Amino acid sequence: MNAPHRHIAGKLCAIGMVLFAVFVLRVWGVTPYTLLIAVIVLSCPAVMLYSWWLSRRALAALDEPAVHTRGMTMNYAAPVYDVYCPLLGLGADFRRETLRHAELRPGQHVLDVGCGTGVLTRLAAGTVGDKGETVGIDPSPAMLQVARRNANAEASRARFKVAAIEALPFENGRFDVVLSSLMLHHLSPELKRAGLAEVYRVLKPGGRFVIVDVDRPATWWVWLIVWPLMFMPMTASNLRGEIPGYLQGAGFNPVMTRGRWIKLLTFWVAVKPVGSY
Repeated sequence: MNAPHRHIAGKLCAIGMVLFAVFVLRVWGVTPYTLLIAVIVLSCPAVMLYSWWLSRRALAALDEPAVHTRGMTMNYAAPVYDVYCPLLGLGADFRRETLRHAELRPGQHVLDVGCGTGVLTRLAAGTVGDKGETVGIDPSPAMLQVARRNANAEASRARFKVAAIEALPFENGRFDVVLSSLMLHHLSPELKRAGLAEVYRVLKPGGRFVIVDVDRPATWWVWLIVWPLMFMPMTASNLRGEIPGYLQGAGFNPVMTRGRWIKLLTFWVAVKPVGSY
């Protein structure tokens, strides 16, 4: 999806969410339950409005320029990302659960694609230790500015590089494990395929790709909240439950489902077959 179409889809999604919140309150009245639904549904348009406001202002001096990508670059969210995620149930427990599925060992080489502010990257770096390597990539310089600042404050060995998943700046078979936390739903279908092919390339044979991302909702009430996202091609494929098919299409085998989080997210572990290149 090109940039103009992406912006149109985002606006339609925001309008749909606002209308849905109004519908819920008008039909079922103002109750603690309907207010909770309205707040959750309106959080996305609120963030989009904030992003528009911030984009009208000059960003602070960044460590390095952005890279070209057809995916989403979330510079606007960098100042609030570490506060916003825990409020959505994506705090420390969520990060630890992701790493549990990764089964990292000391000395391994780890890549975190779409690392954002680097919370998961820094935790992974602490697990693989001094003899390991952990690199986080993200197309957003503002996100990585926060990630580097936090890594320095924690004396973390994690390194960060501005890069996009569709053009990973690493040689073939470099990493034992690749992590992806809530990144795939920011990619259009064609970009999902390109990005997964790159992840497959940089993994060692027998290496693991650990993904947690939006999946088909587990209950009707979650569908009630997220259905406007079906208007966005980048999220619609996730909500239709198509991520395992994308992983298999990239060559991963087996692709294993390892659990759920808040009735909407799924953990997958996909393996690059031994003997592949």
